[in-house]
Amino acid sequence: MKNKITAALLALMFGVFGLHRYYLGRKFQGILHTILFFICFFLSSNGHGDIAEMSIALPAILGFMDAVLLFVMPRQEFDEKYNAKYLEFEQIKQDPKESLFDYYKSLGINKYRELDFAGAAHSFLESIEKFGESPQVHFNLACCYSMLNDAEMTYLHLEKAVANGLDNIEKIHDHKALAFIRQDEKFNSFVKNNYKRPFEDIPNEKAENEPEEEKLDLYGSLLKLGDLKEKGIINEEEFNLQKKKILDTL
Repeated sequence: MKNKITAALLALMFGVFGLHRYYLGRKFQGILHTILFFICFFLSSNGHGDIAEMSIALPAILGFMDAVLLFVMPRQEFDEKYNAKYLEFEQIKQDPKESLFDYYKSLGINKYRELDFAGAAHSFLESIEKFGESPQVHFNLACCYSMLNDAEMTYLHLEKAVANGLDNIEKIHDHKALAFIRQDEKFNSFVKNNYKRPFEDIPNEKAENEPEEEKLDLYGSLLKLGDLKEKGIINEEEFNLQKKKILDTL
């Protein structure tokens, strides 16, 4: 796997030659950077005037800019850009619970912090699909659905979180993201029933097995629709019309 700090240091010390681009697997860009260095070197050696003399600084400046960008780039963004194929290989090669599990979990948490609750839930579901049940991931899913005001799915994942050994059940009662579900009229019954949904509230087998991803895609569409309205791209009437079409599919 490529190391962010190594790439940044190569750009800082040898960026004038474009060496960091070769390291990052960007060979074509590296060749262009190297050619640029030799062209600028030739101009500065054989040309006349300030422009000719300063031309050698151009590839060095580009390397320095790349170094700064690499130093400040978030690790997750760096991995997505330069280590995607290595991550997939690592998933097969080693124990995923020690490698990619935290990656997908942190991916969901970052989306959650950006208020992309549907996108966060997608990442958490992918984590469960790849690595199996996790009480913390189910709890995070419950928080996402609570923020999306989906009581049914919130109860489902709270139940799974407790059933899989959630270490601190008190979080269900004081976590801010679950304020919506705590106001639900069925919440007290859910708690008294040892954090299990009453049998009559459990959907039939067909509904229970419907892919959550499809539902989350609809929530994502609603969030994007609301964003378009806030930016003034669509008006209130258009918003309500599109919203009704999306809700009719739920």
